[in-house]
Amino acid sequence: MNTRLIRVGNSQGIVLPKKLLEQYHLTGEVDLQPTPEGLLIKPVMKPRRQGWDERFQQAIAQGQAPEGELLEGFSDEAFEETEWQW
Repeated sequence: MNTRLIRVGNSQGIVLPKKLLEQYHLTGEVDLQPTPEGLLIKPVMKPRRQGWDERFQQAIAQGQAPEGELLEGFSDEAFEETEWQW
């Protein structure tokens, strides 16, 4: 697939087709890595649970017990005995 470099201010850029953006999950921030064959463009994968540990520690420091409140009344047996429908 060929494309052209276009002027973007004092730099240059390329337009990536929507199909490639979707296929390779490229949105927002990307990582550019030079390779012997050319330039590799990769999506930046941010951890989904980034910052959770800090928020849990803050909740505990404020006297909250997030784990106890969330799991209160939950039993493994009830979960396993529930009939699942697909």
